[in-house]
Amino acid sequence: MDIYCVLPEAVGEFEDFRDSYRKRLTDMAHTAERAGWSGGLIPTFLHEVDPFMVSSYLGAVTERFIPLIAVQPACTPPHAAAACASAYAMMYDRPVYFNLVAGARDDEMRRVGDHLTHDERYDRLHEYGRVLRGLLNGETVTHHGTYYTYDKFALAPRPEVLEQCKIFVAGSSTAGRQVAQRIADVVVTHPKPFPDWRENVLRPLLAGGYEGEIGIRIGMICRESGEEAWEIARRRFPDSWIGRQETLLKTRSQSVWSRDLARMAISQDTGLPTEPDSSGVYWLGAFRSGRASAPFLVGSYAEVGDALGEFLAAGVSHVVLAAAELEDFGPITHAVRMGGESVSRDAAPC
Repeated sequence: MDIYCVLPEAVGEFEDFRDSYRKRLTDMAHTAERAGWSGGLIPTFLHEVDPFMVSSYLGAVTERFIPLIAVQPACTPPHAAAACASAYAMMYDRPVYFNLVAGARDDEMRRVGDHLTHDERYDRLHEYGRVLRGLLNGETVTHHGTYYTYDKFALAPRPEVLEQCKIFVAGSSTAGRQVAQRIADVVVTHPKPFPDWRENVLRPLLAGGYEGEIGIRIGMICRESGEEAWEIARRRFPDSWIGRQETLLKTRSQSVWSRDLARMAISQDTGLPTEPDSSGVYWLGAFRSGRASAPFLVGSYAEVGDALGEFLAAGVSHVVLAAAELEDFGPITHAVRMGGESVSRDAAPC
C-alpha cells in the first residue's frame, strides 16, 4: 500500500510557525521517506507557494519521495503540467503523480475568472486528463475540445520514466466517478464509515466499469491506548463556534464529499445516527472543528488497524493522510502494518 503525507502549507490559518517553510517541508519529506511512505500531496491554493516549485525542491532533498501534485485546470494547462513532469524526471529520474482538482472554493475560482458549474468543471477535467495522459505517454496529441485545443503537439524532451506517472481523481460525486472511470489511474474518495462507503461509493464505481486503483483520503490518530489517542485528537482539533458555523456552510457546498461530510459531522455531534462502523473509531470532530477536511480514524493501534484493514481488504491501495503531524508518522506506520496483517489473516485459507 502507498501512503502519502500532506505537505505543510506556507500560510497556516491556525498555527504560528516557529520553523521556516523550507525546514518544515524538509522535515516532513525526510520523516515520510524514513517511514517507507511513497510521497506527499502538495496542495494548490491561490495563496500558496507554487506546487511545482515545491516538488522540485523536494526532489533535491530526497532519494525516493514522489510528489503528488494537486493541479487545478483553471491555473495550469495540461501541456505545462506535462512539461514540469518531464523536467522533474530529467533532474531526478523519478515520476510525479498528479492529483487533478476539479474546483475549489467558489470565491477562489471567481478570482481567476472561472465561473463553470460543478459538472462543467468535471467535463473540463476529463479533457484535461486525456491530454495530459497522452503527452505523458509520448503521443502526438491532436485535440479540439470545449476547453483545450492542440494540433499535433508532442512533449519534448520526454524521459521514459514519465510512463510511471499516475493521475489521481476524486470520485465522490456522480460526475467525479464518471470522469475517474475514464482517466484516473487512482480514484480517491473521502470515505464515510466502511459499510456506507462500500455500498454507496465502491460498488457504484466498480459497477460503472472502473478497473484502476483505489485510494482514500483520511486522517489517523493512533497510540498504544485508545484513551491516549482520543485525548490527542480532541486537544488537536478543539470544538469551536467558528468551526461549527463553517460546517453549517459546507452543507451547501458544491462539493458533494464536503457537503456529505458536513451533514454527517452535524449528525454525529447531535447524537443522531450516522451509521458508524463497528469499531467506533470513525470520527468527524476534526472536520467539524474547521481544521481538517477529512474524516479521521482514532483509537489504539489495533482498533485503527482493524478499521483500515476493512478498506484494504476491499481493494484500497493508496492512503492520502489528512493533517498528520511528525509525531504521528511512527504510530500510523505501525497501525497500517497491523491493518495489512489483519487482511492477510482474514485471507489465509482455513
